[in-house]
Amino acid sequence: MSDPNNPLTPDSGSAQEPVIPDASVPAESVPAESVPAASIWSGDPAVAQPAVSPQPVTSSNAIVALVLGILSWPVCPVIFAIVALVFAAKADKEIAASGGRVGGSAFVLAAKLLSWINIGVFVAVLVLGLFAVLFLTVAGVASN
Repeated sequence: MSDPNNPLTPDSGSAQEPVIPDASVPAESVPAESVPAASIWSGDPAVAQPAVSPQPVTSSNAIVALVLGILSWPVCPVIFAIVALVFAAKADKEIAASGGRVGGSAFVLAAKLLSWINIGVFVAVLVLGLFAVLFLTVAGVASN
């Protein structure tokens, strides 16, 4: 029993090679029926594999800056905020120099915003407190 249409039978004349697409042709343009099913899963180099780009790692300096920026509100306002700004600047340089391999610019931005707002609120409260002390001192002297 030989089948003349089956390329694997010995009586069919010359054995036909399965059609494998050229590597220079994009995989999307090759019809699925022309690629043998086994070559898709076997890692055949003739079949174009999708390129997987690695996720950028988050900068540890960016994470430390964000944590310090958050902790600067309840713990030690100005000191932690200034240290967070230093770590944020280091993280900015690290991210810029990495060429896309290191991420975390959103953490850096959040840390800078938290730190500068914290410093601004601290300075505003300090100035208002000094005006209040000055006003109460002048009002107390004037009432005597």
